[in-house]
Amino acid sequence: MSRRRALPLRLALAATALAGVLVVARSPAGPRSSAAPRGEVAGALGEQLDRYLTRLEAFGFSGSLLVARRGRIAIDKGYGLADREHGVPYTAGTLFDIASISKQFTAAAVLKLEMEGRLAVEDTLGKFFREAPPDKAPITLHQLLTHTAGIVDTLGPEYEPIPRQEMLRRAFAAPLEFPPGKRFRYSNAGYSLLAAVVETVSGQPLGDYLRTHLFLPAAMRHTGHRLPPLDRQPLAHGYTRDGADWGTPLDQPWAPDGPWWNLRGNGGILSTTGDMYRWHLALAGNAVLSAAERRKYETPYVSEGRQSHSHYAYGWSVTAAPDGTRLLSHVGGNLVFESDFRRYLDDQTVVVISSNGADFSGLAVSPHVQARIFGQPDPDPPAPVTLPPATLARCAGDYALAGGERLRAEARGGRLALLPEGPRGLALLGSAAGSELRETFAGHGERVAAVLDPWRKGDSEPLARLMGIPLEDTVRRTGPPLAELQRAQGAWTGASVLGSALVGGHLLTWVRLDFEHGNRFAELLWEGPAVEAIRYSAAPPAFLFVPVAPAGAARTGPLPELAFFEVREGTTLRARCEPGPDGNAVALVLAGPAGEVRLARIVG
Repeated sequence: MSRRRALPLRLALAATALAGVLVVARSPAGPRSSAAPRGEVAGALGEQLDRYLTRLEAFGFSGSLLVARRGRIAIDKGYGLADREHGVPYTAGTLFDIASISKQFTAAAVLKLEMEGRLAVEDTLGKFFREAPPDKAPITLHQLLTHTAGIVDTLGPEYEPIPRQEMLRRAFAAPLEFPPGKRFRYSNAGYSLLAAVVETVSGQPLGDYLRTHLFLPAAMRHTGHRLPPLDRQPLAHGYTRDGADWGTPLDQPWAPDGPWWNLRGNGGILSTTGDMYRWHLALAGNAVLSAAERRKYETPYVSEGRQSHSHYAYGWSVTAAPDGTRLLSHVGGNLVFESDFRRYLDDQTVVVISSNGADFSGLAVSPHVQARIFGQPDPDPPAPVTLPPATLARCAGDYALAGGERLRAEARGGRLALLPEGPRGLALLGSAAGSELRETFAGHGERVAAVLDPWRKGDSEPLARLMGIPLEDTVRRTGPPLAELQRAQGAWTGASVLGSALVGGHLLTWVRLDFEHGNRFAELLWEGPAVEAIRYSAAPPAFLFVPVAPAGAARTGPLPELAFFEVREGTTLRARCEPGPDGNAVALVLAGPAGEVRLARIVG
């Protein structure tokens, strides 16, 4: 499950059960040029992508990438750590949560049943569920598949342990958002209804049906809701923005036969880059779906919105690739894991990317991978270097900004964290973004400021509109954390917007919340025009600067040059520490598109 939309630009079968040792996907067209424990790389394209991802790894990327072109795999490799506590590397064989990419498998299951003559996409919910009320009974499977049924997006937390009948009760009780067939609006709950149809018609749990009729025929031995221990061993952990270990999907509430029903059908599938490539290969022939059903599967039926250039098929977003040919894709994310699956059909190119840290978006990497595949200009991150911790610590301290604000610098695990305490510092650190995006920052800040006072006074309706979800969902999501803050800090007395910036590919807005006994910082994560999530912290936002090779030969010295690289726009903000007589920094110089700013260190 995910509120991530299908945004294109972010955007040897063995008849056995899911068992055995996890293997790296192999190219059907021949061997690769090099091999390593994390995966394999071949040819000039693979080497270029490997250099890019290796640099991104230093700036915080953790995940995996597969790129195959015209039958040959250029790269299938992991970066960063799948389990930070135990130092387990992310490899090409690491299992990850594909989240909303799961929808294409639910759609394929419906089409498989249609191939078998057991249903038709024109069938209505009333045919399968006697309890469907009059406003829901006429909804067709086609409308559910294309997000045009008017069904609400979500019915509760995705890991809430609710059975099928409770999901159906909630879905049938919820008012329709619009008359079926009138327009597109993404609905995770709609795909849960499709999963219930698959189980009702097939007589099998969704996971069992997918394994038997889709995954094994496609030679996908390492994909499913639940996997045997040997396949489950390399399952990636997810990490929140503050670095906390969220665990694996199987550490969350899970039914005996798969995810509970707020997640089943719309998410919850585990896979590898190699298995997703096998799925692409299976869709090129008749191993899973007939030619007629594949045409239905990949037909762009409905526009995804007035400002979108994409159309939705059955579990796919369809748009144009850079060369004007067809691109089918879908993204997935659950605020921890993010993944992107792109099939450039006419160019015979496949991209699969995953990431397991909320502090660095794998979805922000995908457009840059695409640019490099199609030979478009794309900026490289600065080249990272390794420094002794003591050298980096010489830059730590407080630095003065105009107006009395401070910028704090802390040495953290081989990087320098810069923490702005107010809007001037945040604007300075966010200055690497382009002017158009800075206008977006200002607009977002105004929208957030408008909801703060009503929210503080107990009116969550403006916040619900900002988040784009029903009022009751807004209260459920935001009420308990805020109540806990007030129990610890006293009454909420005021709030002010600090500003916005891009960090790790995510667009974030920060608000300082004032309480009777202190303050906290609220971090709002945006997805398009809506706020996706709110997180609270005792510390201001941190921008992590990595030691890098100097930008010019003249800029060398006893203290490091550092860089903050923003992956979404491919922009760099550099920092250098000016040494004093004792070897410690006396000033910090930040250099971005707008020029240099020198900040004096505060002594005492």
